[in-house]
Amino acid sequence: MAERKTASRKKREPKQTTFIQPAPQVKNSDILDVDEAASLLKVSRRTVYNRVKAGSIPHARVGRKLLFHKQTLTQWVADGADLAKPDPVKAANDNEQLTLDQLTGMLNNGQAHIGPRGR
Repeated sequence: MAERKTASRKKREPKQTTFIQPAPQVKNSDILDVDEAASLLKVSRRTVYNRVKAGSIPHARVGRKLLFHKQTLTQWVADGADLAKPDPVKAANDNEQLTLDQLTGMLNNGQAHIGPRGR
């Protein structure tokens, strides 16, 4: 039988794997998420979400993410936003009793009206 030649092979150098590092996420301190806005306003996340739903807090929506501009929020509070008071629109929607002042405010702001149903 023919003898088999064993060829001497060169050992391959292992390929170096290059990992691509993701770009670091730049945190813009002027743009806040819900947690940061709640912390700035010293309220709960739920309060922020309730105010967004009522449309009473300045915000922007990017996809499903809620964003807040820090300066706009601080100006909003400086202009007299009272986060401690219950939202009269939410109270009316939840069939809670309103105070006379809350009802008067809703009527004056056009959030409620007196008249027959269906209008």
